[in-house]
Amino acid sequence: MFNELYTLLFEHYGDLSWWPSDSDDETIIGCILTQNTSWKNVEKAIKTMKEAGVDSLVKINGMSQEELKDLIKSSGFYNQKSRYLMNIAGSIIENYGNIENMKNNNPNEIMNFISSIAGVGNETMESIMLYALNYHIFVVDTYTFRFIKRYYSMEMTRREIRNYAEEEFKEVYQLKNFHGMLVNLGKDYCRKKPLCNSCFLNKICLFGKINI
Repeated sequence: MFNELYTLLFEHYGDLSWWPSDSDDETIIGCILTQNTSWKNVEKAIKTMKEAGVDSLVKINGMSQEELKDLIKSSGFYNQKSRYLMNIAGSIIENYGNIENMKNNNPNEIMNFISSIAGVGNETMESIMLYALNYHIFVVDTYTFRFIKRYYSMEMTRREIRNYAEEEFKEVYQLKNFHGMLVNLGKDYCRKKPLCNSCFLNKICLFGKINI
């Protein structure tokens, strides 16, 4: 279902080397900070954290919530996000010691563990599983739901989208790049108010065909 779409997206975007981070710790931090905000605001918060020497879950686990709140204010919702970051940092360190020890385990075990942490919803869990831990798990976010509904003119559940993607793309890097391309498409063209006239998929997209 998605193979032809992947090819079309790849011709336009290429290999995005998605997710943009310098370490697995930073990826998890970014997965929490990006909730309900733009990536630009996340980048500001991560930059501030790095300047303060806070670039790992161990560092987060060793500081107070008040200190952390001051560093991540640009990401918005900093009261709850500082709590979520401390929750996930403490839980991972207590149960696994570090991120590396979470890799190459039973995916369902790790998925259930991450999902049990306060502040981690489906999208955040999937992002951590795919981008920080390299599990064969596709990320279904707002951009994905919106585009799939328009492009195929059909409603699909999170489970259905994941099943199609994970069955068709056998390599983890393909899932990463497919998601990254959908995110970029959602920002560039398939916005809440879509830019169908300038979208490179408008002659194929079922929604685009009737809106150009």
